[in-house]
Amino acid sequence: MPQRVPDGLLPLLANLDWFNVEDWWDRWERVGGLNLARDQWSVPVVDGWVAFVGLPLLSRVESAVNCGERVILGVSALPGCGKSTLCSWVKSASQQLGWPVEHLSLDDFYWPAELLDKRMQGNPWSVPRALPGSHDIDGLLQSLDEWKTNGQITAPRFDKSLRNGRGDRYGSSSSRPQVVLMEGWFLGVSPLPSIETEILEALSEQELSWRSRAVSLLADYQEIWAFLDDLWHLRAVRSDLSSRWKQQQLVTLEQQSGVGYRTSDLSDFNRMVLAVLPPSWLRNLRLSSAVMDLTESRDVREIHVLNTQLSASSSSATG
Repeated sequence: MPQRVPDGLLPLLANLDWFNVEDWWDRWERVGGLNLARDQWSVPVVDGWVAFVGLPLLSRVESAVNCGERVILGVSALPGCGKSTLCSWVKSASQQLGWPVEHLSLDDFYWPAELLDKRMQGNPWSVPRALPGSHDIDGLLQSLDEWKTNGQITAPRFDKSLRNGRGDRYGSSSSRPQVVLMEGWFLGVSPLPSIETEILEALSEQELSWRSRAVSLLADYQEIWAFLDDLWHLRAVRSDLSSRWKQQQLVTLEQQSGVGYRTSDLSDFNRMVLAVLPPSWLRNLRLSSAVMDLTESRDVREIHVLNTQLSASSSSATG
């Protein structure tokens, strides 16, 4: 193990039918361990992130593959956390192991440019996307329905670097996976009884109007959440960490694509994340199967197993 085992890892592994952490670790060591698909990380990654986030999620994929059914695993986290990179790595590692896995993001189902701009026009944060209402929900539901029916999933792809960073659809993908990894920054968010009044008092009238709109549109997403067999929540221990992580992410995007960003744009985006949906709704996802609390450096501080959906098969324990 690369470092101290976080609290909650053992119950998580037990729900994945691994009752001995040494056996679980030996299983992954036999196929590469911390170096499995290491070259597929688009940014430098520490051993702890692979050991305590990547490999447990990969074990969940293995469990789903062994059960022989089509399974959708959701990964939810605030912007900048690294969920997209994580899911991309899980897909690559799965391919190396011969497992049919696809990675989809809610972002892939952003509307095409013209309609997306129309949907986002006038929002008080001037963000070009990311709000509830910026996604083609019917298109995503159709893709998932067809996959459940015939095993093939076809989806558009969205390139955030196009149109000087405003983004647009760019091609599509088609595959026949047994496991679909789906991720998004408000994936799995459902209305809760209370809304923080102190947050509301800090919002402008226009922000309140757009928040009401977002909360209303959130109902349309519940059909998507119903497809999830599991939901893993990578939860920041403080809500302000998202803004730091997002800044790091944009620096990486600029280095890789050449598309720069303005400090004011980042500030507006971070304000949107804090304002558009109640923070308590983003922290407490009632559909969560597992919650990983992340520190500022993205170390796993603690893991919480919230239900038994994780245990799909006992065959994974045999390696």
